[in-house]
Amino acid sequence: MKMTSMLKTPVTITMIVSMLFLSVQTPVMADIVDTKELTMQVELQQQRDAVRELVARDEVRSALLGYGANPADVDARIDNLTGSELMKIQKQLGDLPAGGDGILSVLLTLIVIFVLLDLLGATDVFPNI
Repeated sequence: MKMTSMLKTPVTITMIVSMLFLSVQTPVMADIVDTKELTMQVELQQQRDAVRELVARDEVRSALLGYGANPADVDARIDNLTGSELMKIQKQLGDLPAGGDGILSVLLTLIVIFVLLDLLGATDVFPNI
């Protein structure tokens, strides 16, 4: 049997193709994924989403544009924030007063306290009451 006729048989072609496939090896990388690591990644993504929501507000967006910041650069920077930077932002947002200006609320509270004390007769701050 000639070599050319032997290469045309289905058995020979199948063997050559299977040898080619067996000789190609692709590296496979597998690792155990820790639940803690997955949870941390989800938390970081949630914190990034919260910062994105904050930046998406009209007041914040206009303030950033007033400083000359490009919105695309802001979004890219949010994507590149580390976990510690996100935690720092979340802490600072948590420390901000929810009602706006704290001085106004303190002043109004003091006035209400003085009016109540004057009505009870404990002080005479407002003599006409």
